[in-house]
Amino acid sequence: METQTNTQFKQAPLKDRMVVYVGVAIVLLISWFYILGMGWHMNTLPFIENTSMNMNMNMDKPMNMDKPMNMDKPMNMDKPMNMDKPMNMDKPMNMDKPMNMESGIIGSVLTWMPPSDGLWSMSDFTLLFLMWAVMMVAMMTPSILPMLFLFTTLNARNRNNGKETSSVMILLFGYLLSWVLFSLVITFPQYAMHQAGLLNPMMEPTHAYIGSIVLCLAGIYQFTPFKEACLTVCQSPLSFLMNNWRDGNLGTFLIGYKHGFYCIGCCWALMLTLFALGVMNIMWVMVLTVFVLFEKLSYKRPLLYRRVTGLVFISWGIFLSL
Repeated sequence: METQTNTQFKQAPLKDRMVVYVGVAIVLLISWFYILGMGWHMNTLPFIENTSMNMNMNMDKPMNMDKPMNMDKPMNMDKPMNMDKPMNMDKPMNMDKPMNMESGIIGSVLTWMPPSDGLWSMSDFTLLFLMWAVMMVAMMTPSILPMLFLFTTLNARNRNNGKETSSVMILLFGYLLSWVLFSLVITFPQYAMHQAGLLNPMMEPTHAYIGSIVLCLAGIYQFTPFKEACLTVCQSPLSFLMNNWRDGNLGTFLIGYKHGFYCIGCCWALMLTLFALGVMNIMWVMVLTVFVLFEKLSYKRPLLYRRVTGLVFISWGIFLSL
């Protein structure tokens, strides 16, 4: 029905569609660069999990304490450590030339991992939130494309009729802001899971039952009326725009912002499955991105799609519990 309605509108000019193509491409390139960079760093550090193990590998073997550390021989304390010579403090540390802070900041962001000792700083919490925010942007931007193109078409029609228009990027910003807020919310339970020892520094579950519970929850949610209601809105961008259209930049922002919360209602349980398979499991992040896109495009048999995928998640969760 909606496909037939869409044919009543003339396609937006190429330059308007190019704004969508270029804007979305920039957003995806930056966000996926971060995700792939962080994932690559984690995959190249297999020793992280073994560090504590290596420290305890030879604890049964004493550290040769029977042999004294040659304490009879003084450590040449009579010879001062040349304290009369200052450490050349008069010469500044070339502060005019930044110490390649740009690459340093990017490197610290891409190589961040949760503290293994459980002692979190504010910067750790901020970087965890940043990780979730960028990951949600990368995963959820493709699924908003039908809405963006349809808005561009309606926007061009309003411009031809002399009505007020606004940039489609404002709609995208509002939509992504809702997912950024979701990222802030989900940062707290992940922090709590690290503190409780339920996630290791690689952001993977430490017990199989965690994955089992999360996957079963995601599967059960696929059958709920709330999921159906939110998915129906996400699958009907034209109806949503017609019922929620507002003129001006603020109105466009609110359209994207409101639509984003319907998408959160549709996909929040799917995002939790990252706790089951590893928050930075790049393959699962990609699978979820494609899964969400196809779910929103499953116009013909949405009920069948939800039931099949729900059963898959529940069966998967039960299998992990065995």
